[in-house]
Amino acid sequence: MEENDMKQLSSFLKDGEVKVVWREEERTKVGRGKISHDDANFVYLTGEKGTVIVNKKDIIAIKQ
Repeated sequence: MEENDMKQLSSFLKDGEVKVVWREEERTKVGRGKISHDDANFVYLTGEKGTVIVNKKDIIAIKQ
């Protein structure tokens, strides 16, 4: 895939809250909030309890 074809998740999901499911140390974690930023490797999810930085390779699902 070319770099021009790659879009940031934050541009698609910036308006609403999302639920992100990822795996961490053989456990499944769930975070709720807004995706404030993302780059090539990480997604920054900001919710009531603070900000979580999740590796994109570990994300199982994102629901809006």
